[in-house]
This record gives sequence, structure tokens and C-alpha cells, in this order.
Amino acid sequence: METKWSRLHRAWRKSTPHLDEYTQQLHVVIHSSMAHMRNIAAERMAYIVIATLLFILIRVELAESSLQSYAVSRTTFGDATATFYGGNDASGTAGGSCGYLNPFSTGYGAITAAISNSLLNNNLNCGACFEVKCKYSASDYTRKWCYQDKSVTITATNQSPQGLNGEHHFDLTYPMFTRIANSIAGRIPVQYRRVSCRTKGGMKFTLNGNPYFNLVLVYNVGGAGNVYGMQMKGSRSTNWNAMSRNWGQNWQAMVKLTGQSISFRVTLGNGRSKDFFNVAASNWQFGQTYAASSNFY
Repeated sequence: METKWSRLHRAWRKSTPHLDEYTQQLHVVIHSSMAHMRNIAAERMAYIVIATLLFILIRVELAESSLQSYAVSRTTFGDATATFYGGNDASGTAGGSCGYLNPFSTGYGAITAAISNSLLNNNLNCGACFEVKCKYSASDYTRKWCYQDKSVTITATNQSPQGLNGEHHFDLTYPMFTRIANSIAGRIPVQYRRVSCRTKGGMKFTLNGNPYFNLVLVYNVGGAGNVYGMQMKGSRSTNWNAMSRNWGQNWQAMVKLTGQSISFRVTLGNGRSKDFFNVAASNWQFGQTYAASSNFY
């Protein structure tokens, strides 16, 4: 039996003969709008994904470029000049801008050089190691005095007064110079490259100062060799105390650590960082040198 409501609905459908068409069109519009919205969302998501991938690719490319630059700095030879100083036994090379005092007592011996500031970089590269060889093919003069296929690896311990106009220069010790050329040559063209420092034993720390002022000389550093940052702490605290460069490779901190074992956090010029725990026992004394059990290799 047809109800009142069904009769009204049938009458309304007759009065709107295009309702089905309108409904179908509305469905099409709704579905189209939803699809368009999905497309917009998909496009936005695609843009986000593409932008993220581009960012990652750029970071990877920059990292590869940095690694390539680092590799070039280690493998490609540059041009410089070299002479020698300090006497035949290198005894005159003590002291210097890096603060290593007597290179023989600190273990460097005669295997050192004073280098131009263009290489030493205001003492930031104190402790860095370089391979140096005579540029044998430079001229008839060098072929006469240079020793072909000979090279030496030295540690930068001082600043040379030469190279004030930006030239790269090495003042080698006499024993090092005479390994690559005859001393009669006096001044020779050389080629050099930065190399990793190969040390024996752990890093060493000489503690100077007073109970409220710590002045620490760090040396015998492996790897990059040049210390760019240091921190120290006592055994009674978990907090590291920042140290600042006093001069050369002498680092200072205004903190009282007497009666505590001392640990150091060292950062090299290549960004590598390492913690050296309990280097000096709690009964340490000023004026003494303490060796860590490890190094940068």
C-alpha cells in the first residue's frame, strides 16, 4: 500500500524530472573535486619528497667534496722552498713559537722544522706533520745537489721568519736537510704534502701553573697532530671545563683541580675528538708530564 510519504516523494520526483541527472552531475563534481584534492595533496607530497631528496643529495655531495678536498690535501704535493737552521746537531732549534721548549726532551728530536706562517697559520698547525722532498727536476742546479727519490717527514714546531709574503717555506734541521739534498745547495725548491703524524706511545700533557691556573702543554699527538681545542675535568665532576689557547700548544683553564685525577678531551684540526680519562692521578704535581694510554691513529 502506497503511504502518504511515498506519494509525496513520487510527486516531488515528477516535479523535478532532472533530479537524477543533477544527482549524477553532483556525484561527478564531488568525485572530480575529491580527485583534484588528492592530486594536489599528491603533488604537495611529491614536492616535499623531491625537496628532501635534493637536500640529502646536496649534503652527500658536499660531504664527498669535503672528503675529496681532505684527500687532495694529503696526497697532492705543493711547491715550497727549504733551507736549514739550528746547527749541525739541531741543538739551536730549542724554543720556538709552538711552545715545545726542547724538542729533544719532548721526543721530537731533530725531525722538526720551522715553517712559514702561510703553513703554520698563526700556530694553529703546531704539531702538524709534513713530508718534504727536494724538487729534483726543477733545474740543473737542483739535479746537481738534490737527492732523487728521498723525502723526510717532519713535525712543525716553530715559525720561520721567511715566507712573509705568503710563500711556503721550510727551515729544516741540518740532519733533515742533508737527507734530501747536499748542504752546499743552501736553499732549494721542494715539494711538500700534509701527512698523518706517526707517534710512539700515548699523548703527553705537561701540567704547569698554580692551583687556580692550569697551563697544559700537549704534545706527541698522532693523526692530524695539530690540536685545535681542549677541555679538562677533575674526577669529582662530570662537567668538562673549556680551555683556551695561551700560546703555541699551551692551553689554559682557570679551575682548581688539585687533589683530583685529571682527564682531557682533545679535538684536532681535522675535527676528530677523543677523551683521555684519568691521565694524571690525584697526586699529580705541577711541572710534571703525564702520558695517556692512547693516541690518535
